[in-house]
This record gives sequence, structure tokens and C-alpha cells, in this order.
Amino acid sequence: MTKKDGRLAEWEAKGNNQDSTSVALDINRNRQGSRDKNLVRAQLMTRDKARKAGLPSDRQGGPYTAEEIDLWGEIDELGGDKQHISVHTNTDTGRVRVFERDHRGNITQTLDEFELENFNELKQVIGEAFK
Repeated sequence: MTKKDGRLAEWEAKGNNQDSTSVALDINRNRQGSRDKNLVRAQLMTRDKARKAGLPSDRQGGPYTAEEIDLWGEIDELGGDKQHISVHTNTDTGRVRVFERDHRGNITQTLDEFELENFNELKQVIGEAFK
């Protein structure tokens, strides 16, 4: 998350071997980055996870931090409303598309679209690094 034009912005990067524009759905069928999903997550973080800030954790992102909890508190105060930018890369072709999404997680506009230069070489180097 960052601040863009004074507003909270969630940046999400997706890689897929097709030209997909989908984002994940939660168990209530709310799209990732949507106001409803943000609000539920903000309430969970500020209510249940705040006490775990700074404690050892085996979660992928490491221990919860006070700054992270504060950020979710800000999202809670905003009613879950923040800007959502999703970046979708086709891992076969190197085509990248950047979208802004509305409060429901629907695409509202294409912000950018381009082909990664030297994509096949980059793909090979990255593949070798993760062997």
C-alpha cells in the first residue's frame, strides 16, 4: 500500500499465462481490493491481530507491525475505501496491463498497457534464479 494523490492506494501484481484480469474472491464473494473486503480485513486486523504486533509469526509477511495495524486502522476509519490498482502480466508474452478498480473491485479504466522489452531473456534469467 502507498499513498497516491493523498489517498491510500493498494497495488496488486498478478502473473498469469493468459491475458487474465481476474482478482481473488473471499468466502463472501467479495473481490480482492473491494471496499467490503477491505473493511472486513481492517476490522480483523485492528480487533484481533493488533495484540500480535511485534511477536514472532510464521505468516508469509513475517510478524505483524504497529505500522501495519495503524494502516488498517486508517482503512477502517475510511469504511474500507481506498484506491485499488492491479497490474496483470501475461507470463507467456510479457504483455502488461495496469487497471484502476472501483469500490467493488471492477475495472474502471486502463491506466497503462505495454510489452516488457527483452521479455524472453528476462524470463529465462528469472527462471534460472529460482531453480
